Amino acid sequence: MKRIVIVALVILGCLMTGCSLPQDAALPAPSLPVQGIDILRPPGDVFALLLDGNTLWCGGVDGVCAVDTQTRTVTAIVDAGRPMTYVRGIAVDHEGALWFACERGLVRWKDGQATWFTTKEGLPDNRVNCVLVTRAGDLWAGTWSGAAMRTAGGWTVLGKRDGLADDMVRVMLEDKSGSLWFGSYIAPAGGLAIRNASGWQTFSTAGGLPHNDVVSLLEAPDGTVWVGTGFLDDGGAVQFERKGDTWQPRRTLGKAGGLAGGKARSIYVTGDGILIVGSEYQGMAIQTRQGFRVLTTMDGLSNDEVKSMVEDSNGNLWCATRDGLTIINRQTLLNIEEGTS
Repeated sequence: MKRIVIVALVILGCLMTGCSLPQDAALPAPSLPVQGIDILRPPGDVFALLLDGNTLWCGGVDGVCAVDTQTRTVTAIVDAGRPMTYVRGIAVDHEGALWFACERGLVRWKDGQATWFTTKEGLPDNRVNCVLVTRAGDLWAGTWSGAAMRTAGGWTVLGKRDGLADDMVRVMLEDKSGSLWFGSYIAPAGGLAIRNASGWQTFSTAGGLPHNDVVSLLEAPDGTVWVGTGFLDDGGAVQFERKGDTWQPRRTLGKAGGLAGGKARSIYVTGDGILIVGSEYQGMAIQTRQGFRVLTTMDGLSNDEVKSMVEDSNGNLWCATRDGLTIINRQTLLNIEEGTS
């Protein structure tokens, strides 16, 4: 009650003096759970999400499972023939096969059959952090020892000597123009590398990144690309915009500007245009008309580390966390964005 009175007095003071709350400031969080937030367990600790129709593939510490987004139940658990742990990336190719990036290699899974790719098959490293299928059908695996593209004859590997910020590739993205983004997570080296038809661009803390550990990439509906960086509670998110044939930072967000924590663990922009940034330990920040609203376990999240996000066909937001899935209904997000929830 005391906290509510203090918040009310602050707002009243602003109204009386004509001041306003900063647009990127974190708004006071309510003390009661938000209506319209559900939790699904299992799965447990989840890293990666891929939506295929009404099936949500969830990769995590214990492997991969399938969830029906309509019934909100686990419908299948992938048996890869051997332990497939710490699955940090999932992609689907043009043949409908699923690809899983895990700590023991890369797995192709189709019709219930698993095919493993490791250093024995030409990968530069068994520790695979991410996997990407381009619009042209090229398959890329981001590993601790470079980015490997599958070819008819094996694998072609790109490393720091070829233009990457570092050999350790944590995340990858293909934007609408066909440029490839590679984020490294091994500070103080690390950083971001972008490859397009005209060559390479690299970014670090010396060129606009809040931190050299790049942990998330997202292309927004408006064509800009968000880059999430950080380690523990240090870092932030940067919005890049295209200028001719190059990309340049346009907007930077950090904890002081309203994010839940310093590290931008995950970034998502909903179909309704709502920007959401997940943190490592402090929950998620949802941009509203008045500033950022922070949600934590006190508001109904299953865990305060939000690692990945995706919308289902109804606009509900599915969040991968350290302890299960959190589902936020679309109307709840709209209410939060409007400041009515």
